[in-house]
Amino acid sequence: MSAVSLQQRTQNFSDALSTDYCPWANRYVYWLKNPCWLLFLAIAGSTVCGIYLNPLVLILTALLMAIAVIGVSLPWIAMRGLECRVSFDVPRTRVGTPAIVRLSVKNSLPFPVWGLSLIKGFARNDNADGNEGAAFDRVPGWSTVEYSWPFEATCRGLYPRSAAEVETSFPFGLFRARKSVESEGRLTVWPLTVCLEGMPDASESRQTEELFSERCVGEFGDIMGTRSFRPGDSLRRVHWAQTARQQTMIVTERQAPVMTSVRVFVDLSETSHPELVRESTVELAIRTAASICESLHRQHSRVELALGGELFVAADGAAGYQRLMDSLAVADVTSEELPHPSRRQGFEILVSTNAGRENGHAHQILVGTSAAGGWLNIVDDEALAGDLPKLWRSACHAS
Repeated sequence: MSAVSLQQRTQNFSDALSTDYCPWANRYVYWLKNPCWLLFLAIAGSTVCGIYLNPLVLILTALLMAIAVIGVSLPWIAMRGLECRVSFDVPRTRVGTPAIVRLSVKNSLPFPVWGLSLIKGFARNDNADGNEGAAFDRVPGWSTVEYSWPFEATCRGLYPRSAAEVETSFPFGLFRARKSVESEGRLTVWPLTVCLEGMPDASESRQTEELFSERCVGEFGDIMGTRSFRPGDSLRRVHWAQTARQQTMIVTERQAPVMTSVRVFVDLSETSHPELVRESTVELAIRTAASICESLHRQHSRVELALGGELFVAADGAAGYQRLMDSLAVADVTSEELPHPSRRQGFEILVSTNAGRENGHAHQILVGTSAAGGWLNIVDDEALAGDLPKLWRSACHAS
């Protein structure tokens, strides 16, 4: 018998043993997974045997009852004496980048607490089994202990995602006693992005209705000229020599740089994201928009993000950029329709799906398996990471 055949037979045997042949009956028998019910059945059975068969069996009944009392009361008592707080070393991170989580546990009881675990709040789905929690061996009595560990989020959002809890089932695992954990601040996890090189041409992306020169009026740079004082002008800009000569307040005007301005519309309406593929298309649209906004801001462009009926602007400062990325971190599908692009003179990008395609809009990035016919088409996460940088450079005419 060949090694491949033996391995295949072993796999078939394993599948036969692990296959759920009666899934319809799970709701009737899943209660047996709780050891408390098994212990209860054992106590009931030993009691019947002790009464009708042999009184010595009642000793086993008493032992089982003692185990049940200890297994339920100890975890419950342990939770009564604990105070827990969770905090983060940074307010923001991104998917795949670890952040330090700190859990402070104060035990006001004279005896230690064993088998403590932090559950809920850090898993993508709190109802599913996962390894995104943390377990701690021992909290000494009458003491305060701080635990810290690197947490690497697998999806964007605010953490804890729900009310965090600690639990213990020591010593027998019969009963899980839980207690809420106070959260000192929350961790914002930004979506994973890809680096894009190149920007839309400034001539395409800037309003030029009143632009008659490549030099623009601003608050810094070389002096362009002078003008009469207007209410609200800073006194630092007063040209005192001209003011004395003209006998009226004269102020200076300085240059400002020409800045590429791009407005990104993210379509998260329910009608644009079919329910069967909604989770994947929404995440793909958000990651695409975040990649564009981050890359343009890194290249000193003015970025405007239209999302959920709000407009987030990221210019030179970090505060606007952080608010923009925070909004993408918590964005979700909405029942509101996306407002139509303004058709203003400037560069606008619409990130949507084929279902949300807008006829006549020149710069549409369509995401999803059915994406086709857009300015750029992103089919899945692999295309986002591998194809988008090349498509972006070509579309922006970057060398």
